[in-house]
Amino acid sequence: MARPPSGTDLKLKAAGRKLLQENGITGLSVREACRVAGVNTGMFHYYFGSKDEFQKAILKEIYAEFMQNFKAGVAVAGTPRERLKTALTEVGKFALGLRKVAPMMFADLAHGKKEAFAFVSGNFTEHITHITALALECRPASAVKENSIPFMIAAMVPVMIFPVLIGSVMERNGVKSVGGLELEKLREEIFSDAGIAARAEIALRGIGL
Repeated sequence: MARPPSGTDLKLKAAGRKLLQENGITGLSVREACRVAGVNTGMFHYYFGSKDEFQKAILKEIYAEFMQNFKAGVAVAGTPRERLKTALTEVGKFALGLRKVAPMMFADLAHGKKEAFAFVSGNFTEHITHITALALECRPASAVKENSIPFMIAAMVPVMIFPVLIGSVMERNGVKSVGGLELEKLREEIFSDAGIAARAEIALRGIGL
């Protein structure tokens, strides 16, 4: 049974978010979260029960905040194309915020871990519903109007996610340069707001919008 929220609950989640952003899932230990929050482990188990449930609670909270920004941005963006570009841009920003977490999540999905798939499909897919609706509006004007909506989404969304994932993987593995370009410079290009917006434009032009 879920426990009522309190200051202790909020402190633990704030500590967990900090550790996730800094170290990824592998760096999110119960002991360290309690230390950062200034809370004893007994209170941790009272509120969350396990590390796995703690991770899920934090990720759900992060996703809820993303959806608030996503909906607000799309609502005021203008034409269907502009709204779709805004939606893709928000997805890119979300991926950036989870760049130290997402590679492990994708690894679990790729290895067929049913619990990971159930969690993602049950909690991280609302934005796809909105992107589907926007893609339907835009399809008549696109170069792929004979193709399905899932095809359109598969052509657009990875452009916003995978450069961030690959950049994060290279960071974690100590890569210093790519194609003669210092990784730090490449990070500035890939991870910046301008870079995310540019990839959203590339994704739209890729389907002829």
